[in-house]
Amino acid sequence: MNNLIRLVGRRLVLLPIMVLGVTFLVFVLMSLSPIDPAYAALGESATPEALAQYRENNGLNDPWYVQFGSYIAGMVQGDLGVYGQAGLPVADKVFAALPITLQLTFFGLIIAILISFPLGIIAALFRNRWPDQVIRFFSVIFIATPSFWLAILLVMAFIGKLPVAGGLPQLSEDPLGWF
Repeated sequence: MNNLIRLVGRRLVLLPIMVLGVTFLVFVLMSLSPIDPAYAALGESATPEALAQYRENNGLNDPWYVQFGSYIAGMVQGDLGVYGQAGLPVADKVFAALPITLQLTFFGLIIAILISFPLGIIAALFRNRWPDQVIRFFSVIFIATPSFWLAILLVMAFIGKLPVAGGLPQLSEDPLGWF
């Protein structure tokens, strides 16, 4: 038990460092992108004056370290920035998507448990024999498959059959339709 507490403690100490590192990496990669954020936000019809004003208002003319510091300071305060021409807060968009994300995560976890426990039992009963080898083979493939790529493939495979663009029906109103 003592080892578990130490492990969890170490992970909790390293978590902010990891989040800061990943945030910095994404920030650097986005700053190397050839797409101008002002142009992306305002669209093709934006005038050069509007683009310059957008860059000035959003600190895009500042050095990278000032931009990153401002972003981190805003993120700590819950300000994730704005999106679109209307300047709507990103945090509102994230919180609007949170209920469906939690539903999908919960039911994905339930499905994973219902599949993995029986397969784990079968693999243990037939250790180092062909059922174990087959289960191990497919487990490695599924673990190595990036989930975002698999999601794109599934959307493409079931296009027109899934309510991708229109959203999901409410779980409480239509559980079978939601599933």
